[in-house]
Amino acid sequence: MNTMKKNKILTSILLVTVIGLFFSSCGDKMYVNRAITWAESGEKLDTALKSVDKATELEETKDWAKTYYAKGYVYQKMYENKNEDLAEKPLFKAFDNYKKAYNMKDAEKVKGSIDAQLFQLKQYFVQEGVESFKSKDFNGALNNFEYALKVTDMPLFEGQIDTAIIYNAGIAAQNVKKWDKAAELYSQAAKYDYEGARTYALLKNAYMRAGDTTKAVDAMKEGFNKYPANELMVQNLINYYLLTAKEPKKALKYLNTAIEEHPEQPQYYSAKGQIFDETGDLEKAKKFYKKALEIDPDDFTATYNLGVIYFNRGVDTVTAANKIRDEKKYKEMRDQADEYFLQAIPYLEKAHELKPDAKQVINTLKTLYYRLRDENEDYVEKYKQMQNKLEQLKENN
Repeated sequence: MNTMKKNKILTSILLVTVIGLFFSSCGDKMYVNRAITWAESGEKLDTALKSVDKATELEETKDWAKTYYAKGYVYQKMYENKNEDLAEKPLFKAFDNYKKAYNMKDAEKVKGSIDAQLFQLKQYFVQEGVESFKSKDFNGALNNFEYALKVTDMPLFEGQIDTAIIYNAGIAAQNVKKWDKAAELYSQAAKYDYEGARTYALLKNAYMRAGDTTKAVDAMKEGFNKYPANELMVQNLINYYLLTAKEPKKALKYLNTAIEEHPEQPQYYSAKGQIFDETGDLEKAKKFYKKALEIDPDDFTATYNLGVIYFNRGVDTVTAANKIRDEKKYKEMRDQADEYFLQAIPYLEKAHELKPDAKQVINTLKTLYYRLRDENEDYVEKYKQMQNKLEQLKENN
């Protein structure tokens, strides 16, 4: 009899324990379920957050995927109901919690619910990015665009590439001088041919600003190979080899391609003139400068450089003449030098007309007018004009 009583007592204790565990488990999960209910109604969102935060600490619910789905959902509702004062960056936290839930062991039970929110979440990030961009908050734009891309990386959007967001994120990164990030994003956009040659130009610039010249040159070459007829690609390579790398001969390959594709563009002939100018082949330099001026008489570079060629020849001839002791030969060479100087003047006067404030042009003309003042009485007055012009520029600066 006593044994039976003991068994009944043990059974009762066991039942109480099981019931206690059951209600404890239900109690823990109630923190999550109540948070979802409040979020759905858009009410008590601060309380909902506290409730789900509690669930992240409890043994039964801290590793439950639904807990983090609920937390993401509460944050999303804070954003949607404009209760962003309740939490910092609720939209970002919504996604972070959704993603955490997505990667948990029991994620299959909540993936459908999360997927239902991700479409809207991506639109929110894009909208926020655009608004930030408009208000010139480029850091905000970059953060939102990057989160939009994180959403796109979720399995739901498998195979989708949002090149417009990638490209605009690159522009935002560029605006805040995050050059490595800009290069990374432009590289992705270029991979999918978004915005064509322009993206390669931006990619080159980002690599240059980041200090990676090798990748910048590779980007220019890749852009040129993809878009050989694009003037921007050709100009980038020409300018790099001509002005930055100081390797004018390498620029010839791209210039010749450019001239084949665009024979009507004077700047290419002018650039080719510069290459031969740099390498000392002055006759070829003059030929291409003059070809540029046939197409565009107002090409400043060709005009000024032609004047400089004749001016430098005059200077070299004077230097050589000063070494000659024979009076007759000395005079002949001095006269020859003056001929070169006279040939230089029309080009330099035209260059001054095209760019009236270019000091290098004014100084050279001033020197020529003074030297040739006995050849032409007008040069005396022109010398004074150049002197006055230089003084005016000095005062204005």
